[in-house]
Amino acid sequence: MMVHYTGRQVDISDQDKDKASKKFEKIQRILGANQSLDAHVVLSKQRHMCEAEVTLHALHHTLVVTGSNADAFAALSQALTKLEKQATRNKHKLVDGKRVERQRGEPAPVVAAALNGAADHEPPVEGEQDGLAVIRSVAVEPKPISLEEARMHLEDRDRDQITYRDLESGRLCVLLRRRDGGLELVETSA
Repeated sequence: MMVHYTGRQVDISDQDKDKASKKFEKIQRILGANQSLDAHVVLSKQRHMCEAEVTLHALHHTLVVTGSNADAFAALSQALTKLEKQATRNKHKLVDGKRVERQRGEPAPVVAAALNGAADHEPPVEGEQDGLAVIRSVAVEPKPISLEEARMHLEDRDRDQITYRDLESGRLCVLLRRRDGGLELVETSA
């Protein structure tokens, strides 16, 4: 771990730096021993109070803590104790909380699955009858669309059927592609 010290009207001794380095080593163990961490310590004195500000750059995040006391090392020690608590609290977010990066504008996986009708890939319903597996589909277009839009969705998605709510009548409809290549429309009565 790289630690840079800056003193403003106050200096820190080498013995105090050694004591502080032990606390920094503990913080590095908390955040991950193989991670490269960079810390900056600023000690300043105003009248009779010393203030220590520690900034730690770890895994594309910045942790900042402050401590104040009449003694410079006591202020630094207080700040490092706060930093240790903050690192412990944020460990899972900083180290373990890797999120899958998506391209800008790409919908979340749950939304994409709903739009693409990923429910078609559910396992077959219990048992097979006459050698045919029944697959349950709950994919319905989220908003009412016209028959022409349903036909375009059917061609775009390279599927054999699309279930949608008709824009004009509000009925639930199914548009099917027949074996001969023609389209068949099934409308509900209600």
